[in-house]
Amino acid sequence: MLFVVANPLKYGEAMFAINTKPKLPVRILLVFILLPGLCSVAQTTIIKGKVVDASTFEPLAYANVFFKGTQLGTTTDFEGNFAIVSDQIGDSLTVSLLGYEQTSKAVQRGSEQILNYSLYPSSLSLSEVIITPGENPAHIIMRKVWANSAANNIDKLAQYSVDAYTKTSVYLRQLRKEGSSEKAGGSGVFARHAILPEEGSDAALPVYMSETSSRNYYLRSPEREKVLVEASNTNSLIDADAAIVTQLIQKSSKFNFYENNIRLLERNFVSPLSSSGLFYYKYYLNDSLYIDDNYCYELRVIPRRSEDLAFNGTIWITASGFALKRLMLEVGANVNFNFVDRIRIMQDLEAVGDGAWMPVKSRFMADAVNIFVSSYVEYSNFDSKDYPLGFYDRELEVSEGAGEKDEKEWEKLRPRQLDSHDLATLKGIEELQEIGSVKFLSSLVNMSIKAYYNFGDFELGPWLLLYNHNKVEGHRFRLGFRTNPGFSQKWIASGYLAYGTDDEKLKYEANIERFLSRENWTKLGLQYRDDVERLGAKDEFYSKSSLSSFASSFGGTDKLISTRLLRGWFETDVFRGFTQKIVFLNKWQTPASPDLHFAYFRDRERTSPTSDLTISELNFTSVYQPKATFIIDKNNRFPVSFNNAPTFSASYTYGFKGLLNSDFEYHKASVGVEQNILLGSLGSLSYNLSMKKVFSPLPYPLLNVFHANESWFRTSNTFNMMSYGEYVADQSAELFITFRQDGFILDKIPLIKKLNWRSVATAALAYGSFDEKKNGYYDAESNKQGILLRELPGGTPSTAFKTLDADSPYLEVSYGIENILRFFRIEVYHRLTQLQPDAEGNKLRTTAIKLSAQFRF
Repeated sequence: MLFVVANPLKYGEAMFAINTKPKLPVRILLVFILLPGLCSVAQTTIIKGKVVDASTFEPLAYANVFFKGTQLGTTTDFEGNFAIVSDQIGDSLTVSLLGYEQTSKAVQRGSEQILNYSLYPSSLSLSEVIITPGENPAHIIMRKVWANSAANNIDKLAQYSVDAYTKTSVYLRQLRKEGSSEKAGGSGVFARHAILPEEGSDAALPVYMSETSSRNYYLRSPEREKVLVEASNTNSLIDADAAIVTQLIQKSSKFNFYENNIRLLERNFVSPLSSSGLFYYKYYLNDSLYIDDNYCYELRVIPRRSEDLAFNGTIWITASGFALKRLMLEVGANVNFNFVDRIRIMQDLEAVGDGAWMPVKSRFMADAVNIFVSSYVEYSNFDSKDYPLGFYDRELEVSEGAGEKDEKEWEKLRPRQLDSHDLATLKGIEELQEIGSVKFLSSLVNMSIKAYYNFGDFELGPWLLLYNHNKVEGHRFRLGFRTNPGFSQKWIASGYLAYGTDDEKLKYEANIERFLSRENWTKLGLQYRDDVERLGAKDEFYSKSSLSSFASSFGGTDKLISTRLLRGWFETDVFRGFTQKIVFLNKWQTPASPDLHFAYFRDRERTSPTSDLTISELNFTSVYQPKATFIIDKNNRFPVSFNNAPTFSASYTYGFKGLLNSDFEYHKASVGVEQNILLGSLGSLSYNLSMKKVFSPLPYPLLNVFHANESWFRTSNTFNMMSYGEYVADQSAELFITFRQDGFILDKIPLIKKLNWRSVATAALAYGSFDEKKNGYYDAESNKQGILLRELPGGTPSTAFKTLDADSPYLEVSYGIENILRFFRIEVYHRLTQLQPDAEGNKLRTTAIKLSAQFRF
């Protein structure tokens, strides 16, 4: 029996006022009447607390909090908080959540107390399934979800905008000593500065935390997104300017589960709300309940096959309108991810404009072996105002002073204030930033990722190119540098010095760039270089890959040429996704390698043979990336495609004769397209197709020399079984195809599956032609001027080259395994065509094993 009053003392006084001198039996009777009520008030128990993941500190929403053997209980909110006030309690309070070990704690009756829980993950399993006659009720619900999907999908709105608050944290776990449960380094920095939610949880070092307050704008067609950053604050051990981490996490953790596929770390996962969901999921109706005045069905979703790219967890569907109200989904270790053991996604949705539902709270967590990332986003102030298309040209705008907000301003911007765990994270990062050994280690980690060591306003590197070896230079040593925004927001300086022990020559490059506008990435640049380069290798100016330059620096025939060049360029985004670059180049080159022999007559009388060439050219290159997102890293940016849209390119080059001693006038053109297509559980397929044409007669070093790679290191979009300068064409087509099966094949083999190896196959096809009659440098009868020498003046035969035709293209294929030790890739290459011996009668190698390294999830 419960007897609850607002103020028992006053109530008792009123009862006694009935008779100021009651007899003893009446007093006893009053005691018996009031005693239960007084006892119930005295024994009222108030319990508050928070439930988090013991391994990742992630707040656990929707966890069940209850007293065993009673009907009394509640659930945690989106931040993992709960509160219970009652006088009917058990001896212990239990917390349970699907995918976690159940935990109980003793309760002190009749007092106010705080009980925090840290739950450890467990295997996800369906504890009980009740089979009833007739159709599965969950299937009936899902069919109504699909029927109403278009009406509930936020993407049906032509435009909308919302305020967004994003908080991202990264933590580093303590390493365990191999073969022991004891954790390493317990008495060092980790023991002094690690944080943990409660005793018994896994401790971790905070290494990164950021907050961003922005206004986000979305346009359905053409698909556009714009972010106006109003405030930003970053605390990091990795890099003083770690904005790239926030950008990547924000872009990769925005999910719309009404879409059939959810892109997650370079994979396409099937959404539980996909119209083909019955082929990939088992659905079970668990419960029905009210959530925010919405009566909802709780559905359990389980992948039909463990190898499918599908989620495991729970979704809540409204009974009115059959909209997605809430979800809690997880990807476990059964998916062949690199470094990532577990991913959890939680969303709370609300109805906004025109009946559409959108997430108002979202949390993304990725848990790796020794590091975990958590990102929380809260949306508010929905608006469907229309903006012109030009409004979306600038994808990212940062308000002036966005990074200079003080704590009082942040208190107004945050939808809720930082909790004790957030404050401990910030404090931990600040303390670690003052430790010298931590600073040095952070710099090494940053260098391993970006290839440069940061010294503040400038950086030294890339470390991959510090050393290589070739026949001309012998041992080559190179040290480069570049400035960062700490030096200047508008000016960029970079370059390198190199020295060879055999030729004893100093080589160098100097670059200076000026930002005219960071908003549309408008720059002017000037470069001077005096160095050697390989005939048929990619120019570093265009490849921008130190790994590609490193791979081409070892092995092969070393067909090197000495070059001196002056280059100036202008680049800008004409509109979103469309980049235009104009490059002027003046270049002198001459053979430098003992393997390369070349000479031609520069005059009509053919009296002055020469081996050097000078060109002056103007190049126009256009690149269209319709749906790419650009991630900005200090003075650099790179495109990240979160969809399957292709990238198109076109280029035209005009060569000036007589300008800065240029020897030739010519026209060149090229077009290309490349794309990466995600195939779900089958993996991914990428292709790169390009076509080139030279419209003027030129000596062969200036024609289309197919990019080759003779080293033991594999490079992408090159012919890895072709020799440097082996094939030349005046018109050509090249196709590179890579098919990554990820774990689709090797995961079926029990012993191999544990290694997380992934199979990969490639094909490279080259078609080309060469018209000697139109190119007077190779036909003495059709053109007397500028004949290419077949022999040098000393009698040495000129280096021969080969041509292709429609009947005999070049084809090579490979197959191999990647993700060896998480980074390495080994492939066996086979050259299938053009197998005839070279001009000297030497047999060509038709098979090779090549190695490469890459970072992929």
